[in-house]
Amino acid sequence: MNYLNIGRVSELTGIPPVTLRAWERRYGLPKPSRTAGGHRLYSVDELALVQRVIALMANGASVSRAIAQIRQNGEVQEIPAFSGIPSRWDSFRIRLIDGVNHFDTAMLEAAYSEALSLFPVDLVIDEVMLPTLAQLGEEWEQRADGIAREHFFSFFLRNKIGTRFSHEISRIHGPSLILACLPGETHEMGLMLFGLTASARNHKVLYFGADLPLHQLMPVARQIHPQALVLSGTTIELTNDLAAGLKQLARDFHGPVYMGGDLSESHADELTRLGIIPVGRDFRLGAEIIFRGKR
Repeated sequence: MNYLNIGRVSELTGIPPVTLRAWERRYGLPKPSRTAGGHRLYSVDELALVQRVIALMANGASVSRAIAQIRQNGEVQEIPAFSGIPSRWDSFRIRLIDGVNHFDTAMLEAAYSEALSLFPVDLVIDEVMLPTLAQLGEEWEQRADGIAREHFFSFFLRNKIGTRFSHEISRIHGPSLILACLPGETHEMGLMLFGLTASARNHKVLYFGADLPLHQLMPVARQIHPQALVLSGTTIELTNDLAAGLKQLARDFHGPVYMGGDLSESHADELTRLGIIPVGRDFRLGAEIIFRGKR
């Protein structure tokens, strides 16, 4: 059975996610299942129930009356719970690790494609791809080929995220964001995942990747007029030269300049004094801060 996230159900029905959640709280319908991470997943039966409510409302019924009528007609049935999802997530991770151990891209592709055929891409990234990457990172010191394994999978994941960017970009008409890693920074996975989240929220992402000199940003910003700059730093130090460059960038850019990654946590106070808004190392939490416009 295929499952849909709340955003996809909203697209298919025209009912905003906030309304779907309100119906769930007030009337117990729709009644999505939840993953271990708390994500709502809707079966095709739940989607059909929402569409049935819409049809009844189009004929003059209130939402409460429409749902009551559906229940009276016996149209609401218990949807099987996701009792098998944790083991299914595990099975996908095991298959990915097996593909990495054999350095077999076809095995990775098969597991990833099957996961996407069943679940939305954001869940596949959260529940399958990132835990696999974390496991490889934890094991790299324990194996002679540990670094090679991590790099092999990271390259595969970067390609998948890049493909998703290309797929999304033609439909996005929202505000622009410029994303770049700090000079000398080569770890870009967190920034790429943030970019994927931003694209899903209708932000046009201009992604400049690893190790970008700061002086390259303003010429682009003057041409593109982005809503914000989002920088990332994880393995580098906040040197005097970098601090001076960041201070100048914050002065020149007429908008917020955010920074994620380890550097934004270890030097949060210094960055704030420079005019940079630190958002931490977790790209999901950082995304919430940026999209709410908090400082």
